[in-house]
Amino acid sequence: MPRRSCLLQNDASTIIGFHDHYRRRMTTREPLVTATELNAHLRKLFGQDMLGLTSDMVTEMEYGMVLTTMEVGEKQLRPGRIISGPTVFAACDAALFYACLSVYGLDMMMLTSDMQIRFLRPAKGTRLHARGRILSVGSKLITGQVVAFTDDESKPVAVAQGSCVPPKKPVES
Repeated sequence: MPRRSCLLQNDASTIIGFHDHYRRRMTTREPLVTATELNAHLRKLFGQDMLGLTSDMVTEMEYGMVLTTMEVGEKQLRPGRIISGPTVFAACDAALFYACLSVYGLDMMMLTSDMQIRFLRPAKGTRLHARGRILSVGSKLITGQVVAFTDDESKPVAVAQGSCVPPKKPVES
């Protein structure tokens, strides 16, 4: 019986690595919730003032990937017009959560299990972006990473990695 591998194909010219396979697999599916649906749902649940936002937070959504944009107000700025660390962390946590929703569906009972963040440079400006992507989807944990940036995506202000716990599906009797 031939050995099966989801990473390698039999034809030597089409051997693909893990990251190429994963990227191809993640981008060929449609997200289970769109950016428009998620923004409308968030407005309905939290009102317009969620995290002090004045506009839609989710700007792009694909299966396993999300881009959020946060207009930062005066309350979230430190001296020198630097965006506060808790605000950057909140944006990263939200981006991870929304990326998880793109692969799991619109279930708000998903919980962040853990998150580590590394601040790389001061976040100067009044607009904060966070790009989250899913690394692994399991039955008990969904793991992802987030890159936060202000004006230039090639100069991240923070990187975070974390996991969300999906809700248990009800047992059918």
